[in-house]
Amino acid sequence: MGSIHMKNKCVKEYYKKLKELFLNMNYTDGKYLRDFRLHLMEYAIVHPGCTYDELVEEFGTPKEIFCEYVGAQEPDYLISCINKKHFRKWMGTGIIAVGICCVFIWVLFYYDSYKKSVHDLIDKEVIIIKDLDEEVKDNEKK
Repeated sequence: MGSIHMKNKCVKEYYKKLKELFLNMNYTDGKYLRDFRLHLMEYAIVHPGCTYDELVEEFGTPKEIFCEYVGAQEPDYLISCINKKHFRKWMGTGIIAVGICCVFIWVLFYYDSYKKSVHDLIDKEVIIIKDLDEEVKDNEKK
C-alpha cells in the first residue's frame, strides 16, 4: 500500500511540475497533458516502486518535455497563442478601466445629487396663526 501511495505521489509531483509550465493552456495543450499523464500512470503501474528520479530518467525533466512540446508546434500556432495571451491581457485591463470609470461616474452622479438635495431641504418651517379678533383690532389701529 505504501508503494502505491508513493508511486502516485511521484507521478502527481512530476505532473504538477509539468502542468505549471503550461501557462496559457488551450484544448490542444490540455489533450497533450492528459495523454502524457496516462503514460505516466501506465509507467507507474508497470513499475510500482518507481521514484521521481526514475520518471525523470524515463521521460526527461518536465522542462525538457515542455520544450519538446513547444518545439514540435508550428510557429504560426505559437504566435497565435502569444497574440491571444496579449489580447486577453489588454481585454482584462480594458474591462477593469471601464469598470473604474463607471464607478467614478456613478459616485460623481450621486455626490452631485446629494449636494443638490442638501440645498433643497427645508431646515425649519414657521407657521404663524393669528386670531381673527386680533387681526381686526390690528387693522382698526391703523
